[in-house]
Amino acid sequence: MSNHPMTDASIGFYTDVCEKVNFTTRVNAIPPRIAALIQQLSEETMKRYYGSGIVIPENIKGARILDVGCGSGSLVFLLAKLVGPTGYVVGVDATESLIEQCKKQTDYHAKTWGYEEPNFEFRVANAERLSELNLGEFDVVVSNGVFCLLPDQDKGFKEVVAALKPGGVFYLSDVYAKVEVPEELKTDNKLWVLGTAGAMVWARLQELAQANGLTIPYTTYVAGVNIKSEEIKKLLNNEFACAASRMFKLPVDAKRGAATVTYKGDIEDNEEVFKWDVDLTFKKDEPTVVDEYLATILTSTVFKDNFVVEDFDGEVQTKRNQDPFKLLADLTEKGAAPETAYDVE
Repeated sequence: MSNHPMTDASIGFYTDVCEKVNFTTRVNAIPPRIAALIQQLSEETMKRYYGSGIVIPENIKGARILDVGCGSGSLVFLLAKLVGPTGYVVGVDATESLIEQCKKQTDYHAKTWGYEEPNFEFRVANAERLSELNLGEFDVVVSNGVFCLLPDQDKGFKEVVAALKPGGVFYLSDVYAKVEVPEELKTDNKLWVLGTAGAMVWARLQELAQANGLTIPYTTYVAGVNIKSEEIKKLLNNEFACAASRMFKLPVDAKRGAATVTYKGDIEDNEEVFKWDVDLTFKKDEPTVVDEYLATILTSTVFKDNFVVEDFDGEVQTKRNQDPFKLLADLTEKGAAPETAYDVE
């Protein structure tokens, strides 16, 4: 099956930068242990890091993970270390030259992590047609800076949900537009490949998630996009932000009422506090009241063993689907705006 013209434009762009090594994006703030692991990644891998904010899932020992749009393989290599020898990671990307580069770095990273055989693999695939690979089900799906490059984002969501096990989690880091991008700009190759012309508005994320059987997203990270080119800035007449979210594919019968939950402090790198999203942080041994929606998630997904849960008889509403543009505006007003994720020149 042939690709959409804008998909071919994206493949062409990333094929070019893979060869020339003239475009990368920034790695956002991460725990010290993960930062130390990044320092062990091969130089060739980090020369080709592209994305909108690296997302490291929690509680993944022994997990099967799919990275949709794996690029240089940086996250796949990291996750291969974090899942341990009993876990497995599959990276897919539509750009064949990037997958070839990933495969060239396989032996280096397997040896670096002390594995006799790699617990990861790379495949060429369009994110809108993942099911063609027959990869089976995954505990976790991650995607970084890819959905803004998909002509059919709804199809992309359907493929992700089909790949997830019940109780699985989708970690999405992507680019969003403050207002709808005009249709006539969506055929501009340069604007498209830089993640702006295809960026969805924030409200669209919740629509796609719920329409395809996922929970409402919880926002975990935000950063701005710096439009440096005055020409592009004038043409777009818009604002863009990068945001990371977590959303879940709940089991069919999963449902419970509001609860008082107490974090046990047993998630690696989060022993004292576990930051759930931009508004909620669980502290070890400190009871927190959550609404029925979040209580259901915490008791029927990968986090079900990390909390002591007691019924709560009362009214409570836990925040979710936090708007990244409002968050950035609030942070900027406080003088605490994060570094931009990448520049558009």
